[in-house]
Amino acid sequence: MRAIAFAIFFLQTIAGAAQQPWSIGARGHFGFLWAHRPSSWILVEGHAGATELFMERQVKGDRPWHKAYGMPRYGILAIHTRMANPENIGDAVGAAPYLTMPLVHGERLSFGLRMAWGVGYVAKPFDRRDNTRQIAIGSRINTAIQVMPELRYETGGFSLFGGLSVNHWSNGSLKQPNLGLNFITASVGASYATAQRPAVPEPGNYGCEFGQREHVIVLAGAVSENGRPLNGQKPVFSLSSDMIWLKNRKGTWSVGADIFSKGDLATEDADLAAKSRAALTQFGAHAGGALRMGQGELLFHFGAYLYSPVADDSFLFQRIGGRYRSGRHLLASVCLKTHFATADHWEFGIGYRWN
Repeated sequence: MRAIAFAIFFLQTIAGAAQQPWSIGARGHFGFLWAHRPSSWILVEGHAGATELFMERQVKGDRPWHKAYGMPRYGILAIHTRMANPENIGDAVGAAPYLTMPLVHGERLSFGLRMAWGVGYVAKPFDRRDNTRQIAIGSRINTAIQVMPELRYETGGFSLFGGLSVNHWSNGSLKQPNLGLNFITASVGASYATAQRPAVPEPGNYGCEFGQREHVIVLAGAVSENGRPLNGQKPVFSLSSDMIWLKNRKGTWSVGADIFSKGDLATEDADLAAKSRAALTQFGAHAGGALRMGQGELLFHFGAYLYSPVADDSFLFQRIGGRYRSGRHLLASVCLKTHFATADHWEFGIGYRWN
């Protein structure tokens, strides 16, 4: 109780020093560890709770995308759980900034989608001597992701919440094992606003800054470890090209092609170990979309390998992440490439775009 009281006092202090209005709240979760792979059942011990603290506020409304999306909220959350397995998982903690996009908004009742991406900690990762049952996470420091459809009721300065969420811990295949921990929960919570909230304006039609179609090419790189633990980290590079169409003033559709050069493919086939880096190249194609918010965007790609020198975890891949445009032609990109619920590798990239 003292820890919770101190956390609330700390959040109130921050809120008092910042521009109003802030809302400060807490949420209780109850759920289970989703065994998305048959081998993950070894970690499932039962249902578990989680505690979350958060602070948030509405955007100012001084930019076109604020009103186009119905005045989203942004904030930061901290969540803690043990997933009913203190022996092999221990404490799992996440701290992440988030954005809540209102999908339906009434006078008091609203429905939205909360998306969070930040830093996670798992107290008991895999250890070949002391924790061999932990086959999902090989590192203490990870990324933490939360996706949650959320129902909100507001009255005065108080808000009540209900939601269903997927909470994900993963190191992006930087270190094996990395099946990832997926904690599925139902939650209820409440918050209190430190000042009166501004009225929510009606969504409007806002023009696109750079026209109706553009082309993007992104070069990215990172390191990854595949196969068994202790295989070692290998560099991975990707080159992606997209043709993008503006859909409805804020969303886009895209199609594109991908080239991946993955050093850890050599751990899957001994014959590849003696070959050049060019032999470790995969080719793919993808389709997807993005939500644009000013100079930034949240994107999702769904693709398939057209050629791979050795069979990968799946012949389908996904890419989730964000891009930020600087000036008229340059952009920065941070994405996570996955094979469904299992991370493949990070992509930290720079890109060029043109009409």
